[in-house]
Amino acid sequence: MSSPYDHAHTARYYDLSHDWLTDDIPFLLEQAAAASGPLLEVGCGSGRLLVPLARAGHTVLGIDNAPEMLGRAEARLAAEPPDVRARVQLVAADVKALRLPDPTSSFALAFFAYNTFMHLDEAGAAAALRQLRALLRPGGVLLLDVDNPLALSAAGDDPDFALEDVLEDETRGETVRQYTAYATVPGEQAVDVTWLYESDAGNPPRSRARVRYHYFYPHQYDLLFGLTGFRLTAFHGDYDRRAFDEESERLIVVGEAV
Repeated sequence: MSSPYDHAHTARYYDLSHDWLTDDIPFLLEQAAAASGPLLEVGCGSGRLLVPLARAGHTVLGIDNAPEMLGRAEARLAAEPPDVRARVQLVAADVKALRLPDPTSSFALAFFAYNTFMHLDEAGAAAALRQLRALLRPGGVLLLDVDNPLALSAAGDDPDFALEDVLEDETRGETVRQYTAYATVPGEQAVDVTWLYESDAGNPPRSRARVRYHYFYPHQYDLLFGLTGFRLTAFHGDYDRRAFDEESERLIVVGEAV
């Protein structure tokens, strides 16, 4: 399935729908400060997290496999002071077969932010973690931030479109209604998530995008980490580090390179 984020309309709407997402920033800033070394964001998108990390003085490499999103990240960084821009490097790459410009790169923290890891199926997840283990220092931290898998598996039983958000693009004077539908993928631990966007000023006035989200349960993360050179250290249920349970909104998985 090709990436929907490489289409201009979808990339812009994705940005609009994530403008509200700031709760994870203090959490990541704390993780970065504790890591004390270079950072790697996998699936950095348009740079929502790269900028606050660089403003805080961290050196960060962002990789993404969607050139449209990297272009938006470049535009976001262009508005920052030179010292902030100098701390960020962007690379077009697939994490499952990662080749960095500097083969000696070494990181203290690698992370997949909000739901990014769910784009990977079981084989892709294992391949990605093996690639990252080779880039992390011993004791380096791996962090995955995903939806609660219990909630996501239940959402797959609701294939009807429902209004999820009303997005306002003030620079264009445009209002966009975002509808979302979920459909279970037969025989897989996955759901197809379809977004329908209706714009009052867009061209086209309606567009659609679909992603496949693969989800893993805590015991599966424990096994996956152990097989790829990591020791699982924590499951958080939210950015305040409360313990994960079936009612949690998020599943934040933390591991250490061994």
